[in-house]
Amino acid sequence: MDAMEALGIEDKKKSHPKVCIDEPTVEEIAKSLAEGKFTKIIVMSGAGISTSCGIPDFRTPGTGLYDNLQKFNLPQPTAVFEIDYFKQNPKPFFMLAKELYPGNFTPSITHQFIVLLEKKGILLRHYTQNIDCLDRRAGLSPEVIVEAHGSFASAHCVLCQKQYSEEFVKQRVFADEVP
Repeated sequence: MDAMEALGIEDKKKSHPKVCIDEPTVEEIAKSLAEGKFTKIIVMSGAGISTSCGIPDFRTPGTGLYDNLQKFNLPQPTAVFEIDYFKQNPKPFFMLAKELYPGNFTPSITHQFIVLLEKKGILLRHYTQNIDCLDRRAGLSPEVIVEAHGSFASAHCVLCQKQYSEEFVKQRVFADEVP
C-alpha cells in the first residue's frame, strides 16, 4: 500500500489510464471511439465547423466576414464586434446578425458528431467560439455548451443588463430595429 492509498486518496492516473494513439489519424480515432477507449471528451470548435453550412469565417481573404463588411462603413472590420463601437453604433452589428441568424443554416456533420458524443455519454463539454447556435439546433444540450463569445440563445441590454428573450431580439432584428 502506498502513501496515497493509506490516506484514502484516489490516484487519478490509476483510475483513468491515459489512452495513447500511435498515429492520430481519423481511422485510429474512430477505432478507439468504437472500442470505447475514450470516456471523457472535450470538444473545442470555431468557425471551421460552420463554414460548410454557408457561414463565412472571419479572416479568409475575399470570402471572410472581415473582407465583406464595407457596406457597414466601419472604421475597421473588427469594429462590428467591439463593445465600445457597439455602444456608439449598434446598427451594423444587428444588420450582420440578421444575415447570420440561426435558422438560416443547417448544422454540419461535425455538429451532429458532437451531439452523438453527448448521446453516447462521453462528451464532458463543448467549448465553441461560434455564435450561430448550430450546435443547439443539432440537438446538443445547452448544459454542455460553453459559448466563448456568447450566442443568439440569450441577450441582455449592455446598459442596464436586463435579460431579453431570444424571440424579443429576433423580432426586432428581422424588423431592422435595434433591440
